[in-house]
Amino acid sequence: MPNSKLYTELKEIIESKLSGLSATGKFLARLEKGILTIQENQQSHFCAYFAAIDPGTQEIFVGDHKKAGLWLVNGGHIDEDENLQETLKREIDEEWGLNFDDLIVSEPLFLTISEIYNPEKQPCREHFDIWHFVSVDKNAFSPDQEKLAKEFHETRWVRLEEARKLTKGNAQHNAAFDFVENNLFKK
Repeated sequence: MPNSKLYTELKEIIESKLSGLSATGKFLARLEKGILTIQENQQSHFCAYFAAIDPGTQEIFVGDHKKAGLWLVNGGHIDEDENLQETLKREIDEEWGLNFDDLIVSEPLFLTISEIYNPEKQPCREHFDIWHFVSVDKNAFSPDQEKLAKEFHETRWVRLEEARKLTKGNAQHNAAFDFVENNLFKK
């Protein structure tokens, strides 16, 4: 059985807060295998998404990711010796140039498993994604455009219907968009 701060944290989160989700069993089984970070296992590892949403306009911030060749929300790999919050702090600074402590970042709310096949650009084959949502007013949201441009060809705010079209049937993102629509956007 693995014994690391990340393993302990993720097991607690998944068992206590995300136990009713369809991916929970697969996440727990993957946790038991250990080697959870990209440094330990380049092909199968855990990642954190931090999707910016504007509940007032019911829009989500998405981008055309350079490496993945897909429209995605912001996120990144959990690095060795990091816990989930440390990953979010680092990734939010790397991609948005913003301070985590100045944002309203949800606790982990959703799980997806992404199969990846992009051998020319990345060794990843499977991501175990832990979703967080960052509620913002899109008019006040001001990520660093130079930092965004390092990872994305283009970014924009879109309604969920448009996000589904841009992600071209990406089942994991569409499931997360459904979660947002049903749980975070008031009808």
